[in-house]
Amino acid sequence: MRKSILFYRDFQEYTGGHQKVADYFQHLKTSSDFSPHISFSPQSLWDKSNPWFSEYQQQSVDYLPDNYDYAFLAGMDWQAYLCANPPADQPVINLIQHVRHADPVQPMHSFLKQKAVRICVSREVEMAITNTGLVKGPVFTIENGIDIPQIVDQVRQHQVFIFGPKNPAVASALAEQLGQLGVAAFCINHWLPRTELLQLLASSRIAVMLPNPTEGFYLPALESMRYAELTVVPDCVGNRSFCHNRQNCLFPAYNIASLIAAVHDALGLLRQPEQLNIFKQNCESTLAYHSLAREREDFLAIMRRLDVLWEDSD
Repeated sequence: MRKSILFYRDFQEYTGGHQKVADYFQHLKTSSDFSPHISFSPQSLWDKSNPWFSEYQQQSVDYLPDNYDYAFLAGMDWQAYLCANPPADQPVINLIQHVRHADPVQPMHSFLKQKAVRICVSREVEMAITNTGLVKGPVFTIENGIDIPQIVDQVRQHQVFIFGPKNPAVASALAEQLGQLGVAAFCINHWLPRTELLQLLASSRIAVMLPNPTEGFYLPALESMRYAELTVVPDCVGNRSFCHNRQNCLFPAYNIASLIAAVHDALGLLRQPEQLNIFKQNCESTLAYHSLAREREDFLAIMRRLDVLWEDSD
């Protein structure tokens, strides 16, 4: 008999975090062992940016955890869950997507004391939360997988593309200073539909991807590795496990001087076909590992042990 799992989302805008929850929802849908269901907050946005659009707008269920075998929580979902009078010992799967869960000033920090089977999207996230000494329940790491669609080949019209919605001040300053040094950079500081971003990456020789100062993973770096010729992405903690300096990207410290130096290094590498080919091969290996298929397999293996994991964590 299929086990039922209840999800919850307050969808205000598209983010990588929402997409990853949607990926985990789809992983369960592919299995004959589980039946996922989802409840949305009344204020959730319904348009094509919502990964559950439009099917689940009609299939959104009432948020009643007591009607389900398991609960799946991410981010601030704990608030809705704890207010919904959940069963006393209902197994909870908690997806942890950011190192900030370990920060005492963050609202999600207090939820580490709640019993759950936790899945972290990177080793850096796992280390951050376990080092708090607060975590109740087992912790696993499943490094993020990503779907990388095929797109029509683009003309490489941008020598340097800067993607900076998460840090527009640094993005703008970087573009200005590169311009003063004679390096033209095309800078975008607002969010784009994913298809538009991928096309921009494919039309760029060097892509400078600017995350928040700290992240749990940073999926756009993988997208850039697939489409741009060279990726420059600074250290944001959660990308250390898959961003390898001068192997699959240039991985500078997160300051303008280091970013400018990395762009100049990248411009030099563009003139070295053999080195560029090695970068591309390494990027292909990185992307092959970070597949949704591998993520799904690892997650479902944990789900099939969930009852035992829950009992053993008492």
